[in-house]
Amino acid sequence: MAPWARQLLDAANQHYDQAEYPLAQPYYEKLVQQGLRYPDVFNRLGVIYHLGGRLSEARWCFQQALEVNSGYLEAALNLTVTCNELGEYGSGVRTLQRAQRHTDSSNDAYRRGKLANLHRSLAQAYLDIDRPEDAMHEFGRALRLCPKFHDIRLELARLLRLRGNVRGAREELTLILQLDPDHPDARALLGVLEIETGDRDQGLQHLRAVVAQRADHPVARAYLQGADGDVRQAS
Repeated sequence: MAPWARQLLDAANQHYDQAEYPLAQPYYEKLVQQGLRYPDVFNRLGVIYHLGGRLSEARWCFQQALEVNSGYLEAALNLTVTCNELGEYGSGVRTLQRAQRHTDSSNDAYRRGKLANLHRSLAQAYLDIDRPEDAMHEFGRALRLCPKFHDIRLELARLLRLRGNVRGAREELTLILQLDPDHPDARALLGVLEIETGDRDQGLQHLRAVVAQRADHPVARAYLQGADGDVRQAS
């Protein structure tokens, strides 16, 4: 890497790591404009665009990152979320599945799994001392290593819901269900979220689908029994 490019990249990364995204953006854009095709640069610029609501540009950045490195799981995950928000549900999921196949074929999958579970344990430790923001960060690190660890993503969704981030929780649950449509806990929690945010019919539909799959699911059964009680009272 040329010295001028290293200088720009170091400045960009310093601002990005401190969540100073407007300051990082022009440095990353300069690197891209100069023709440097680094997957991390594309991915981080895509995150900045996504946070700013520039979804089409974010999608392009994530796609470029994956052209350079087809196994870049974080970029594939970011692309999936962005495509979902653009209404292009199938496109992002297919990309994520391709990236997962690429990385799962490598011999470091076991080590990545161990690291992901270490991050999960650290997240739980942060929750034990009431530091939820640090816990979310660790869950995110775990999922960047192993996006198919759905139980970790479910824990993150639960935490996001408790923190009032309904949109974030819904995104995480939707990703689980796109990759594993029969995941009962994710569908049950999505049903609860829909009810809590006013879409009662959609929520009950999710919960009934869970009970049809697993009649003894405690969350789905409890909410459906409550809904039946409401109907009886109304009549």
